[in-house]
Amino acid sequence: MSEEVWLAPAAVVVQERGAEWMEPVDDRPWSSDSGFHRGFCSSFRIRSGRQVWFHFPFQLPAGRVVDGASLLWETGEGATLTWACVHHGGLERQHLCEPGVPIAGVPEPFDPPEQWRHYYPDHARLRTDLAVAPVAVRFGVQLCILADGPGVVRFYGAGLRLATA
Repeated sequence: MSEEVWLAPAAVVVQERGAEWMEPVDDRPWSSDSGFHRGFCSSFRIRSGRQVWFHFPFQLPAGRVVDGASLLWETGEGATLTWACVHHGGLERQHLCEPGVPIAGVPEPFDPPEQWRHYYPDHARLRTDLAVAPVAVRFGVQLCILADGPGVVRFYGAGLRLATA
């Protein structure tokens, strides 16, 4: 038996910031610095020829064992997710997929209520579940995602699966 712990999309931390790396997204000029964070997604537009790391930091009690990671996401206008890994134990990193190979997902549809639809961008949300060789939490865990531009990346949340004894 296991349980999942999820982070809301606003928890994502973008590593590369500013207009050298990103362009405005969803018609918000100020979003070129660090993206556009809404309650339901965080959106970024990556410049052509750039790769940007996104980090989801999880606070977990020491001793718990992580054996899976999940991501709710979508890309558009040519952007691709091309690498996923988990950092744990301070400096230790585990690759969750082959670097440079686009990450795939399965559709995770959502139909917003009619009265709120005008607040939601068009979306084609995907879910990706990735196996993690079991890792005992010592100094924290973070899911790291690399995205290649140009194009839009939207995150709807990230999760870790915790093994139970």
